[in-house]
Amino acid sequence: MSSESLNRTIFFPFSAIYGMNDAKKALMCALVNPQIKSVLIRGPSGVAKTTVVRAITECIPDKKLINVPLNATEEQIFGGINIEKTLKNGVIEEEVGLLLRSNENIAYIDDINLFDSSILISILNMLHANKLIVEREGISSSHDFNGLLIGTMNPADSDLSSHILDRFDICICINEEDGIAAKEEILRRNLEFDNDPVKFRHKYHDEETTILDTIEKAKKLLPYVTISDDLISIIVELCINIGSEGHRGDISTLNTALTLAALNGREEVSRKDVEEAAMLCLSHRRDYTPNPPPQRNADNEDDPDTNEQSEENSQDDLPNQKNNNEKQQDDNDTPEKNDTNQSNNDIQKMDDLMFQIGNQFKLINYLGNNRLRIVKTKSRKGRRDVVESGDKTGRYARYRVPKDFPRDIAFDATIKAAAPFQKCRDKGDLCITIKDSDLREKVRERRCGCTLLFLVDASGSLGVRKRMIAVKGAILSMLKESYVKRDRIGMMAFRRDSAELILQPTKSVEYSYKMLEDLPTGGKTPLSAALMKANEYMTKYSRSHPGEHCYIVVLTDGRANVPLKDGFNANDEAQTIAGNISIPGVKWIVVDTCAGYPRFDNAEKLAEKLSATYFRLEELNAENLSQNIRMIVN
Repeated sequence: MSSESLNRTIFFPFSAIYGMNDAKKALMCALVNPQIKSVLIRGPSGVAKTTVVRAITECIPDKKLINVPLNATEEQIFGGINIEKTLKNGVIEEEVGLLLRSNENIAYIDDINLFDSSILISILNMLHANKLIVEREGISSSHDFNGLLIGTMNPADSDLSSHILDRFDICICINEEDGIAAKEEILRRNLEFDNDPVKFRHKYHDEETTILDTIEKAKKLLPYVTISDDLISIIVELCINIGSEGHRGDISTLNTALTLAALNGREEVSRKDVEEAAMLCLSHRRDYTPNPPPQRNADNEDDPDTNEQSEENSQDDLPNQKNNNEKQQDDNDTPEKNDTNQSNNDIQKMDDLMFQIGNQFKLINYLGNNRLRIVKTKSRKGRRDVVESGDKTGRYARYRVPKDFPRDIAFDATIKAAAPFQKCRDKGDLCITIKDSDLREKVRERRCGCTLLFLVDASGSLGVRKRMIAVKGAILSMLKESYVKRDRIGMMAFRRDSAELILQPTKSVEYSYKMLEDLPTGGKTPLSAALMKANEYMTKYSRSHPGEHCYIVVLTDGRANVPLKDGFNANDEAQTIAGNISIPGVKWIVVDTCAGYPRFDNAEKLAEKLSATYFRLEELNAENLSQNIRMIVN
């Protein structure tokens, strides 16, 4: 056998894969514990996600890996009508699907984030129910089913909804190995494998045997592993603090902790097992809804200008900071005097200052669940959403009974619908006769982008704290993600006494970066004017782009001090305007840029009035999760 053919049949050894400890640990847990039904591995392209999945199955001789392709239809996955036998016998006969073939084996879906979400939910439901039920095309059957689903995906392309992510028992994120030494070792191992796969596998034979023995011993030990009440309490506390809804997180963490103890050859779960299990089972279940802000002094609650003045004056970097006696005198001033003092002293000195762009970071899924929208659109290109195509372009996802004559006939579904009736129909010289009632049409899907308008507070309150540096870093992180998703990005800034559209929606990340870099900071906060202008602009935009998802991302501390009408309280006016805004097809997201303590709930109240999703600026950073878990456990 040639070396080329060997490369096609021999997989890279599991133990020879460099790093990826979390992925290896997750897969071994799933093979030991039958209560772990699903594992998701997320990471960028080219980090060996598929390699590690295929390699682990080589260690287990009694398990097969059943590939489920992305374009597989429901009947191919769950089973359906056997056309050949049905046409021949005139009686509906069932065809075994891919899922039933994976019974007692492993079903594998690569790029699972591109898979049909409704089918994926059905697969996950049947895995946890241990039952495969087929109800379609005159077939009604039920089968005992015990399998394992492993999925891999690149979240940079698109992400799964939080609802689907929660159904995965284990979800881990892997990244490219850092460091020159690690990359060199990976290259050496790959070169050695390519030159002689048989010799390379033999080199790691002992380690592969050790892994297999560890898994087999852990299977036998697992029923005897116990966990203390104290550690169960820690698991519950972890899930509560993370914000995991329901009981899936608790159960998955418990099962994984028991399995990790068994893999380590122990009959009792340790604290370290719980910590490792939490990292494997809770990272994708975190709820990013913030805790209520701390209570403020009731005397200052209705005076946003006084609060803003006192908060800004407490910072070390405030230019020409007053002495303590002067600050005390300012606190006793009226709102009008405070506003005047602030304008004459701090804000004017911050006027038109240019702040550098802060650190960028990996974002959470701040736009929420946009995996599938049942809406017809002719919008072209994008990676953010999966939408139903309004024409004949896109992937054939499923079929349906047409309301009138179908424009795009689904021939496979049409023939299946006609097959059981062929014995009683006059076919003449034809092989099959099709009537109007048999016709089915294709439902096509394609990916499209969306439009995001960033409504940025560029007032002096962000400049005094140098908070604008962090805000710009967050915006650039969102801009880069939107570029990958092929979204359109617009930007509107508000300061002094008006709001200005500084960037029409565009797909050019370079132009967006330039506008962000040159964005000046200073002046008052005309929040009411900004909301009115954003409402007017996006109302027209959404009407001219039917079927496209649009978002307005407001980055502000929510503390307005410029009313549209003289004599009105600026904060109350902004809240009233927000409560009256309703733009069809447009969703609002409020990012609270307030920093320090005490925290004010102006932005949170604004989000409530807009029916918007609310985040604090720091919560957009997905990398904070692992630190939070370790703090809770320790």
